[in-house]
Amino acid sequence: MHAMSTPEITPEQAIDNLRFLTRDYLPAAQWTVGGALRFDKSLLVINNFLSQMLAIRRFANVAGAPPCSWSLDWFVQRRPMAFDAYCRALESYAQQNTGVILVFDNPNLSEADLADSYCLGLVKELHKRDHIHRNAVCVASDALAARLRAELPDLKIHCHANRLVMEKGKRSAALYNSLATRYDRVCLHPADAVKPGITSALEQKEKFDIIINDSCLRTCPVRREHTALLADMRRAPYDTELMRRRSDLITRVGCQKVNAAELQQKASCNLTRQEATELYAAGFRSFIIQTQQFRNEMTLLWDIFQCMLDYSPEICNKAALIASSAMAEFGKASSDLPSGLRQFSFTNYE
Repeated sequence: MHAMSTPEITPEQAIDNLRFLTRDYLPAAQWTVGGALRFDKSLLVINNFLSQMLAIRRFANVAGAPPCSWSLDWFVQRRPMAFDAYCRALESYAQQNTGVILVFDNPNLSEADLADSYCLGLVKELHKRDHIHRNAVCVASDALAARLRAELPDLKIHCHANRLVMEKGKRSAALYNSLATRYDRVCLHPADAVKPGITSALEQKEKFDIIINDSCLRTCPVRREHTALLADMRRAPYDTELMRRRSDLITRVGCQKVNAAELQQKASCNLTRQEATELYAAGFRSFIIQTQQFRNEMTLLWDIFQCMLDYSPEICNKAALIASSAMAEFGKASSDLPSGLRQFSFTNYE
């Protein structure tokens, strides 16, 4: 009597067997996940898990930036990142065949800011280490875009949503189509992704990115003011008057208050499943999971799976299993012990 054996299948067959998990929810979407150069350890673990174990979902790109004059922080001003750590992160993502998008979301830059040698060094290193030809920068300032084109003519430059946030005129499909001729890619203002009058008139839908999980109000009256205030705080991080003004702004709008008795559907810019699938059906393929509005990486890890997996009732148990299996990767035994000496090197020489 012969023991029964499981028939061998090819990796391609294994992927085909999993396609039912995304068949009805953005099956061929390209995902850019924020948090790079901030939550790298977690992103590298999750990206490796998805690539090795799931295959039908992976990070096309990660996005983020070390704290610098060209970037913003929503909550606290983060400490600078060691340049060698930045370089190691670029190499780690390249080894995972994942592009890195440097996000310079500060729209209010002075001439002195544009000449910042540290920021320019970040871009040049990104360009030099683009082994897989997927790296890019995403800027919120046309002046910064012009500066970078002059330095690195072949650098891929994307237009950040904050460029649209600070637009003083009415945002229209004509504005977006114009930006699409000047940038390699353009990110929609989060509130515009659900405006058919804009999205249906975009001429090259393959060049536009959609933020899927922005938590600001769709009708926020102070988003431009808030963004400008964050830029001021980057320039003067210890100015307590700026901190007070930010707190008063958020309190006045009430966007961070949650009242279970008064929940309103579609109040925030978070896309519903139906909205996301309608955008996909209309021809949009690139989706962004943002993290600048998150205080910690646990919120990011939760949102990665909420945004990337189909939680329809008939397969929600499988989505939950995938998410819990990915999180179990963080509990694996390790031979490395945490140490404050990790960044030091030792020799036997005097």
